[in-house]
Amino acid sequence: MTPATDTQIDLAAWARDLERENKRIAEINAERVRRRGYLVFATDPTVSPEDPSYCEVYATEARTPNQAVGKIRPLATGRRLHAYLATGKYKHELADARWVA
Repeated sequence: MTPATDTQIDLAAWARDLERENKRIAEINAERVRRRGYLVFATDPTVSPEDPSYCEVYATEARTPNQAVGKIRPLATGRRLHAYLATGKYKHELADARWVA
Protein backbone atom coordinates (compact mmCIF):
# COMPACT_ATOMS: atom_id res chain seq x y z
CA MET A 1 0.00 0.00 0.00
CA THR A 2 1.49 3.36 -1.01
CA PRO A 3 0.65 6.50 0.98
CA ALA A 4 -0.92 9.45 -0.76
CA THR A 5 1.62 12.07 -1.83
CA ASP A 6 -0.37 14.97 -0.38
CA THR A 7 0.08 13.62 3.17
CA GLN A 8 3.81 12.91 2.99
CA ILE A 9 6.27 15.22 4.68
CA ASP A 10 8.64 17.20 2.50
CA LEU A 11 11.90 16.46 4.32
CA ALA A 12 13.84 19.27 2.66
CA ALA A 13 11.24 21.86 3.72
CA TRP A 14 11.12 20.37 7.21
CA ALA A 15 14.94 20.59 7.50
CA ARG A 16 14.88 24.26 6.40
CA ASP A 17 12.18 25.05 8.96
CA LEU A 18 14.17 23.27 11.64
CA GLU A 19 17.35 25.20 10.78
CA ARG A 20 15.42 28.49 10.86
CA GLU A 21 13.91 27.63 14.23
CA ASN A 22 17.30 26.63 15.69
CA LYS A 23 18.83 29.93 14.50
CA ARG A 24 15.96 31.90 16.10
CA ILE A 25 16.39 30.03 19.40
CA ALA A 26 20.17 30.63 19.35
CA GLU A 27 19.60 34.39 18.88
CA ILE A 28 17.10 34.48 21.76
CA ASN A 29 19.48 32.58 24.05
CA ALA A 30 22.38 34.91 23.15
CA GLU A 31 20.21 37.90 24.10
CA ARG A 32 19.29 36.27 27.42
CA VAL A 33 22.96 35.73 28.27
CA ARG A 34 23.69 39.42 27.62
CA ARG A 35 20.95 40.55 30.00
CA ARG A 36 20.72 38.14 32.91
CA GLY A 37 19.37 39.49 36.15
CA TYR A 38 21.36 38.88 39.32
CA LEU A 39 20.72 39.40 43.01
CA VAL A 40 23.84 40.29 44.94
CA PHE A 41 23.82 39.81 48.70
CA ALA A 42 26.24 42.05 50.59
CA THR A 43 26.82 40.85 54.16
CA ASP A 44 28.80 42.73 56.78
CA PRO A 45 31.13 40.39 58.73
CA THR A 46 31.48 42.90 61.59
CA VAL A 47 27.74 42.95 62.37
CA SER A 48 25.63 40.30 64.08
CA PRO A 49 23.44 38.28 61.67
CA GLU A 50 20.39 39.25 63.74
CA ASP A 51 21.03 42.95 63.06
CA PRO A 52 18.86 44.38 60.21
CA SER A 53 21.91 46.04 58.62
CA TYR A 54 23.75 42.69 58.32
CA CYS A 55 22.58 41.98 54.76
CA GLU A 56 21.85 44.35 51.89
CA VAL A 57 20.36 43.02 48.66
CA TYR A 58 21.12 44.56 45.26
CA ALA A 59 19.66 43.72 41.84
CA THR A 60 21.49 44.27 38.56
CA GLU A 61 21.86 42.97 35.00
CA ALA A 62 25.15 41.45 33.88
CA ARG A 63 26.59 38.67 31.75
CA THR A 64 28.25 36.79 34.60
CA PRO A 65 28.03 36.67 38.40
CA ASN A 66 31.50 38.24 38.63
CA GLN A 67 30.40 41.22 36.54
CA ALA A 68 27.36 41.63 38.80
CA VAL A 69 29.60 41.61 41.89
CA GLY A 70 31.89 44.13 40.18
CA LYS A 71 29.00 46.55 39.77
CA ILE A 72 28.05 46.28 43.43
CA ARG A 73 31.54 46.30 45.00
CA PRO A 74 31.90 50.15 45.03
CA LEU A 75 28.55 50.45 46.86
CA ALA A 76 29.24 47.77 49.47
CA THR A 77 32.79 48.44 50.65
CA GLY A 78 33.98 45.97 53.28
CA ARG A 79 31.10 43.55 52.76
CA ARG A 80 31.13 39.97 51.50
CA LEU A 81 29.39 39.71 48.13
CA HIS A 82 27.49 36.70 46.76
CA ALA A 83 25.66 36.76 43.40
CA TYR A 84 22.73 34.55 42.41
CA LEU A 85 20.49 34.50 39.34
CA ALA A 86 17.36 36.54 40.02
CA THR A 87 15.15 33.71 38.74
CA GLY A 88 16.58 31.15 41.13
CA LYS A 89 16.36 30.26 44.78
CA TYR A 90 16.24 33.85 46.08
CA LYS A 91 13.80 35.34 43.54
CA HIS A 92 11.48 36.41 46.38
CA GLU A 93 14.18 38.93 47.42
CA LEU A 94 13.93 40.78 44.10
CA ALA A 95 10.99 42.94 45.21
CA ASP A 96 12.98 44.50 48.07
CA ALA A 97 16.36 44.68 46.33
CA ARG A 98 18.05 47.98 45.52
CA TRP A 99 18.42 48.34 41.71
CA VAL A 100 21.89 49.14 40.33
CA ALA A 101 22.23 49.92 36.63
